[in-house]
Amino acid sequence: MPRLFVAFGLPQLLRDSLALTRGGLENARWIDPSDYHVTLRFIGDVDNARADRLAEALEMVEAESFTARTESYGCFGGDKPRIVHLGLHADPELVVLQQKVEFACRAAGFEPEGRKFTPHITIARMRRKGPEDIAHWLSSRMPPIPQTFRVENFSLYVARTGGGGPYHPIVEYPLD
Repeated sequence: MPRLFVAFGLPQLLRDSLALTRGGLENARWIDPSDYHVTLRFIGDVDNARADRLAEALEMVEAESFTARTESYGCFGGDKPRIVHLGLHADPELVVLQQKVEFACRAAGFEPEGRKFTPHITIARMRRKGPEDIAHWLSSRMPPIPQTFRVENFSLYVARTGGGGPYHPIVEYPLD
């Protein structure tokens, strides 16, 4: 049963830049730079028939290519932070693409996403670290210089069963 998500990849220059932030935080599982991406919709474990329906529904997504822009480092998880990330500005074109992907997922029979869309690039997953440790790491980093990059396509990705990388795009969808 494949574990799927819909995302777009990053240019090599941004991957290389983010790779320089790795380290300095104990018990972090740093994401391999080749696996950096921006998730538009997590799907989860699905059977092959549902995966095929989703792949077909995503072919109907019509959206313009756009320029994405990075913002600042942050974390998800409140008192028990689990994710360290670099946020992206929620430009209208990015939000429209995500909404159209969400609509395609629903058309393929998937339940609506319950979480608010927060565009980001996961750079580390945490194990047993308190918010103070992550706050210290975040404050010790220079604020990232905002970087822009073109998004010309998005993909349906497959992840290893149980989650985590490596991630592989199985179908790519061009943007107009």
